[in-house]
Amino acid sequence: MALGVRHLLLVEDDRTWREGVGRAASEAGFRVSSVSDGAEALHWLRHRPRAQHPDLILLDLVLPRLDGWELYGQLRTDARLRHLTVMMMSTGSGTPDVPLQGVAGFLHKPPRPEALVEELAERLRQLPGRQEPPRMPYSLRLPDESLYALHALPAPVRHAVRVHLLHAAELSATELPLASSWLMALHSEQPLLLVTVEGVRVVLEVDDAACTLTASMVIVPGHLRYS
Repeated sequence: MALGVRHLLLVEDDRTWREGVGRAASEAGFRVSSVSDGAEALHWLRHRPRAQHPDLILLDLVLPRLDGWELYGQLRTDARLRHLTVMMMSTGSGTPDVPLQGVAGFLHKPPRPEALVEELAERLRQLPGRQEPPRMPYSLRLPDESLYALHALPAPVRHAVRVHLLHAAELSATELPLASSWLMALHSEQPLLLVTVEGVRVVLEVDDAACTLTASMVIVPGHLRYS
């Protein structure tokens, strides 16, 4: 099996998809465990020894209680779970162009679960070998007001913004660039970063002592407010 992936943890809230993907993956030679949302996945992982952890988490991004992005953020900032590798999937089109540590790729959910498993197996065959993870990223805090603003965005834009915010949290633990096409440091008394994606601007407050980034402001352009 590619990359030594034998045990999959499927995180999917749709029962029909969960059963269909689980059946097809088992027939393809994977051992499959499944949960219905991000909160259940986090509980499942935290209450098992590392030897029982999956080789890959197949993660739907749109989930109740704790969505895929939030679950990924929890995994990356938990020293016991950050070794886990994730393959994200959603019904949206397009693939984010910013790499995230621990994310093996993004899959578009096709009409049939069997087709998803075929695509997963092909993608795993194309991936390079595993690398040691970098330093622990900063944790990303999204206050309710910022979270509501992001949830109101069209799904492709929302996914792109979340990817870039998480990548900023990873860069903050290493050599953070002062300026790039999407990330820049703002001149202020308190350390601030500005993330700009698809016209959406997010101001991040940096707390180096607590190793956190807080999205204090989300500025949405007019053409996206009522899309």
